Amino acid sequence: MTTRTPSLTEEFTAIAKLSATCVHCGFCLAACPTYAVTAMENDSPRGRIWLLAEAARTNRVTDVLRLHIDRCIGCEACVPACPSGVRYDELIDRARRVVNVGRSQRELLGRSLVVRSFSKAQRFAGLAPSAQVLARGVVRSSFLRPGLAHLPRVQALVQQAATIRAASPVTTFTSLVPNERARVVMLTGCIASVLFSEVNAATVKVLNAEGISVVVPRGQGCCGALASHAGQHEPAQHGARALMETFDLTHIDAVITNSAGCGAMMKDYGELLEHQDGSDAFAAKVVDVMEFLDRFTSIAHYRPLSRKILYHEPCHLAFAQGVRSAGPSVLSRIPELELALTEGPNCCGAGGLYSVSQPALARQVGEAKRDAILRTQVGLLVSANPGCAIQLNSLLGDRVEVLHPIVLLAQALEA
Repeated sequence: MTTRTPSLTEEFTAIAKLSATCVHCGFCLAACPTYAVTAMENDSPRGRIWLLAEAARTNRVTDVLRLHIDRCIGCEACVPACPSGVRYDELIDRARRVVNVGRSQRELLGRSLVVRSFSKAQRFAGLAPSAQVLARGVVRSSFLRPGLAHLPRVQALVQQAATIRAASPVTTFTSLVPNERARVVMLTGCIASVLFSEVNAATVKVLNAEGISVVVPRGQGCCGALASHAGQHEPAQHGARALMETFDLTHIDAVITNSAGCGAMMKDYGELLEHQDGSDAFAAKVVDVMEFLDRFTSIAHYRPLSRKILYHEPCHLAFAQGVRSAGPSVLSRIPELELALTEGPNCCGAGGLYSVSQPALARQVGEAKRDAILRTQVGLLVSANPGCAIQLNSLLGDRVEVLHPIVLLAQALEA
């Protein structure tokens, strides 16, 4: 069945109902990373809800509304902080679609091109090493670097491209184990499969060591998260449907993802697809890899790692998925590993494509996180989201190593 994009009137009706639950108490202010930077009411969840309620009342999308919705990272830290149970996660999804009304065709085209480029990352895998070399050359060039200041979005892309690892060949894994305790299918991810293929390899290695068989279907596409973040409802639905059709869940215990952003999107397929075509059943099987491992008593053998590490909670794992204890719990399987949480702000400013669409604000949010990390003087940080890893690498440089926690577990596995 094909779903449709809700009309503006339908969106405003839903927004009016959702925003009416906000009592403007202000508990969300302390949780909001953009409000922490700008101290502007309109850059807080409460302020954005007021703007949305006014837009619904007047049936108008203003430039002021568009500005402050665009500035929202979508970290969802305000959702658990709200004593009134306001569904800000649903509000911001609808708001992102609404503010595309009246947006210039040039900007809509630019956003579509960015979403398509990243969601088709596997097609550009062979170009990634050359792009990285070029980006590093631009960053080091005293002639070209000043010109980037006038192109902040291009500057953000170049800075991130200069710090990421060179692409590895895209590989498909299918690995079964005898006497399996469970069988899962794994999302390889569009960006992750190109820039973080070692994370996928480590995921299979650790799951196998814990007696879990892994099947990775061919022909995977984007889960729809990037389109959804850009307010592109139909492309997000198309990506979700295509992915669901690729995954055969017969005799499968879970759909595993090692990307917090993808996991948050896939767990929301029921709402995205209006509870049609088995979307709720599919979403119910989606589990973050650390969350899934935490369901089992470990049977793998990990060698001791006598070092202290920092654990970074990606917002889309901690708040959007509500998964907070699983990562530290599973990492505790490594003997002699000392785990610490960073104090201060949680969000690094990545937010899907936020660091590209709002580079200045993303960097300000990220710098607060960077400073909190550097104050610990710990040399290794783990984060379970590729977007966060790219952002943190660009902020930290070579001062702190950034790894996915599943990679650290794979490194600790005894041969």
